[in-house]
Amino acid sequence: MSKPIGRREFGLAAACSMLTLSLGSGLAGAATAAAPARRRLARPTAQQLAFEELELGAFIHYSIDTYGSQSASLPASAFNPSHLDTEQWVLAAKGMGARYVVLTARHEQGFCLWPTATTRYSIQHSPYRDGKGDIVREFVDACRKHGVKPGLYTPPWIDDHFDQHALGMQAGKGNANIDKYDDPALFARVRAKELQQQQELLTRYGPLAFYWDDHFGRSDSLSPVPKGGKLRELYAVLARQAHRLQPDMLYFGPDVEHVGNEAGHSCYPMWNAVDTVDGTRDSCAATYKWGGDNTGDPHGRFYRPRLGPTTDALSSGGWMWAGPRTVQPLEERMRAYYQLVGRGAGAIINLTPDTSGRIPDNLVAAAREMGDEVSRRFATPLAQASGGDGMATLQLPAPRRIDHLITMENQALGQRIAGYRIEAQVGGQWQTVAEGHTVGHKRIDRIAPVMATAVRFVCTRSVEGRAAIRSFAAYDTSA
Repeated sequence: MSKPIGRREFGLAAACSMLTLSLGSGLAGAATAAAPARRRLARPTAQQLAFEELELGAFIHYSIDTYGSQSASLPASAFNPSHLDTEQWVLAAKGMGARYVVLTARHEQGFCLWPTATTRYSIQHSPYRDGKGDIVREFVDACRKHGVKPGLYTPPWIDDHFDQHALGMQAGKGNANIDKYDDPALFARVRAKELQQQQELLTRYGPLAFYWDDHFGRSDSLSPVPKGGKLRELYAVLARQAHRLQPDMLYFGPDVEHVGNEAGHSCYPMWNAVDTVDGTRDSCAATYKWGGDNTGDPHGRFYRPRLGPTTDALSSGGWMWAGPRTVQPLEERMRAYYQLVGRGAGAIINLTPDTSGRIPDNLVAAAREMGDEVSRRFATPLAQASGGDGMATLQLPAPRRIDHLITMENQALGQRIAGYRIEAQVGGQWQTVAEGHTVGHKRIDRIAPVMATAVRFVCTRSVEGRAAIRSFAAYDTSA
């Protein structure tokens, strides 16, 4: 678990060497003495770095429980949307600024939105398109048509319909129905079904950006140990198959870690590196606490970008449609953006289709308003620069109002920045306007407005070696 910044236990280096960077100039490398680290910093893969660039995604929670039940009590015949439009979903997400969209291909009640050979509880046995529909196909085609990346969701150990009809267990117990893992024969059937469903999804629909196998992490807290161990085994075998079938796709758990809550915030400071519960890739971060914060560890063994899912930050009413939803004020939507993307994590925000199969107009408008506001504030910096060492300075031709600063770290060699301050030159004098700890992919500092002729970022502590600043930019969002 990470400790407060500045503790000697981290083995942090002395203050990063300082180098002024005038706007548009180059930057010479400078040696920095690094304190010994416990191990080489965890480094992201090219795919993980690319995923961090996506920053904002959309979740489409839509299935048979949109029509009135959170369990498998509804028959497949209940699924018959009148105006389903996957392009409308994708365009709503794109209006919000989402660069990828994840669809619940199967949710916890077990209904499959694609024609599967594993169960009759699927779209193939519903009235939708006379049983010839395939919403997963419609969805991925819409994503590619409109230039966003597709992703899919399944919950591997929660399938109410399969538990009831294939295993003969009590229906509707959801994630409490874990007794099936006590019986090797039942577990083998669950394992085979999950592998086949995943294989169908990963071989029929082309390249996917992301696959969310839900509840990774919470399985580690189950007791007695045999159940938790069996669930961990299930996730491990699914992850191995996923990486074999789509090696460029990121898989929730081993590749991307949960922030720990669904409330629209990441902790701060936040480290992408983690140590895991059992020391392998098959379990969650040792700092994972469901409903709380997942702090990571600067010297953790595995690099995992952090991702925060939220629905209430956009609108009330839960993940699935359960009636008209109230849109949150714009500042609440922006708060989630600041406290996820602005703390170095990714955000994936829920957009909920109603019983017609379309996202309601008020949610579409709220998504677009948020996307427009993010663009208004941050699309055009007053000045921007990058540097290869621990300080970057922006020189402005005349005093300009500044109220936001965005810093991005070059994490190719690991996340390093553990402390910083930002100073503004006001009336010829330098004054501190912001201080912080981690930067990671992106750190947004909202400051009291100042009229400045220059601004500089100073790394005050690095976990190891030089801290490279990929980007440092200043903004005036008052216009």
